[in-house]
Amino acid sequence: MVTPEIVGAGRRGAGGPPGAGRPPPVTVTRGASVGYAAGDLGISIAYFAVGFFFLFYLTDLVGLSPAVAGTVVLIGKLWDGVNDPLIGIMVDRTRSRHGRKRVYLLYGAVPFGLSFVALWWLPAGSASTATAVIATLLSLVFATTYSLVGVPYQALVPVMTADYDERTRLVSYKAIFSTIGVIIGGGIALVVSSQAGVEAALRIMAVGFGVAVAATILIAATATRPHARYDTVEITPVPLRHYVRLALEPNVAILLLYKVLGAVATGVLTASLPYFATHVLGSTAVATIALATYTVVGATLVPVWNRLTHRIDKRRLVLVSNSAAAVVLLTIALLAGTGSTVLFVAGSALLGAVMSAYLVIPPSLVPDLVDWYEYERGERHEAVFFGLWMTVHQLGLGIAGFVLGVFLGVFGYRANVEVQEATAVLGVRLAFGIIPGVFLVLAALLLLKYRITRERLTVAQGELAARAGDGAR
Repeated sequence: MVTPEIVGAGRRGAGGPPGAGRPPPVTVTRGASVGYAAGDLGISIAYFAVGFFFLFYLTDLVGLSPAVAGTVVLIGKLWDGVNDPLIGIMVDRTRSRHGRKRVYLLYGAVPFGLSFVALWWLPAGSASTATAVIATLLSLVFATTYSLVGVPYQALVPVMTADYDERTRLVSYKAIFSTIGVIIGGGIALVVSSQAGVEAALRIMAVGFGVAVAATILIAATATRPHARYDTVEITPVPLRHYVRLALEPNVAILLLYKVLGAVATGVLTASLPYFATHVLGSTAVATIALATYTVVGATLVPVWNRLTHRIDKRRLVLVSNSAAAVVLLTIALLAGTGSTVLFVAGSALLGAVMSAYLVIPPSLVPDLVDWYEYERGERHEAVFFGLWMTVHQLGLGIAGFVLGVFLGVFGYRANVEVQEATAVLGVRLAFGIIPGVFLVLAALLLLKYRITRERLTVAQGELAARAGDGAR
């Protein structure tokens, strides 16, 4: 077994002179694209199974109090946000004959799968201080292995191809597999929770998912093997404090702030759905059908948005799609009510159609930061950009919970009250219909200031190729 070797500051990577081994702007084969994207299936299954069900599992099966269980989840999330950029830096300083990113998939797949399985092996009714500590440790281990695989996995896109459209196509494949992972991870976890023998069913689910997680990541590692030879461009060694300046570079900062605003929008939308279903629609079953419709339609239309990016500026597509989503959400919030099943499901389908762009376009912009920053600043960084992207996503979700809680409180929403006052119901409608839309539109307007277009990136990559040619002579 060959384990990763970390390159210390000031050391040259395995790629020789700057510019060596650059990925060519070529079409990635369909097999490699699908194989790579399959990795997102396992990652999403694990992420959303934990997101949808882990808190409920800790309270209603293990027996921890809501406050303690919430603290366990919070600690895991905080660590997940902190470790992403650190792991990105570590990946960038790694040397391996397997490729500095692919090696983490090869040797991280099984530990990641095992850490997921271990989460669900706490005995039922075992609430105690020791159980809370063990649950916290397991959550930290899971968050660490998730990042050790997730950050380098995301960062493989700019390694596989330098072509602007090919990168978008790869992200589109990932989005489809990710959506399937949401359905499997969230859906099966909720089904298992309704079974009589929930503890046994849960452990069967955990083992099955754990195997799927490890297997799909290994498939991605195998599919990207031919591209590992391009993962040798020298990463610029810099002190840790320098990465703060990297995050403040205008285009990087715009993209990261866009992600924060987008995560607040989607976080509030997701978190407000149960309130909307209960107090406006009067049926959680309708909400389940609508969520499934939204997800399926969104995944189905991913190829359409991918094709549109070939002809229309991505920033303008985001403005159109986010604005349309804001209008749809406001319409649903104002018109939906008890018995409006057809309206809500149809609105959810339309929302899924326009929000499909959110699955494709923003993630496809991150790989371009790698080449652009090197062109502008003369420094090459790769995985750290994706670590920062994952960190600000967690930050946005955290802000979303705070915003929703404060907003509902202002409108007089009372916990554990079956029938809410009219003002509280109005607050639920506005939380679902206005807050996500406002943040989506703000995010789209901000993205208009993002300057790495197709044309500019092409010029930058041409200049980098010329520099590499000069350095090789």
